[in-house]
Amino acid sequence: MEIAEAVRNTSIFGSLEAAELDDVLKIIRERRFLEGDVIMREGDDGDSLYILAEGEVGVSKSLTMKFADDDYRETEKVLTRFRDADRVIFGEMALIGRDNRSATVMAKTDCTLAEIRREEFMALIEGRPQIGVKILMKVAELLVVRLRQASRDVIRLTTALSIALSK
Repeated sequence: MEIAEAVRNTSIFGSLEAAELDDVLKIIRERRFLEGDVIMREGDDGDSLYILAEGEVGVSKSLTMKFADDDYRETEKVLTRFRDADRVIFGEMALIGRDNRSATVMAKTDCTLAEIRREEFMALIEGRPQIGVKILMKVAELLVVRLRQASRDVIRLTTALSIALSK
């Protein structure tokens, strides 16, 4: 899938008019990663959003696991995998605020991604506020979906922990 098609098919850019999408495409950099490359690392500063155009990525979090009575170790837990057909966007929080990455994303196959850096995005939406409103509303919708899923996950984990501790 080419970069323009991948961008057009995402939830946050799909509602843009053709001319608006052209303006977005002007600030996109094509990035290629080889299988095994880290695209972003949990805890690192984030300033870019990525759209997966080709390939497959894995998303993981660093966890402290207990292996024995006094043996606690940091380990990476793969939470999910995405393919280009999933039309996935990650790093979207970097467009809104400056913060550390919340997860590690690694290329599981050779990948092509579209990258939008925060600085170029801010310049675009300051110059074209009508585009900014459309995109930021879609980013907000995406974040709401992810927040709701995270809340459901916390409830399930809390319930499982409560059951395990009651035994």
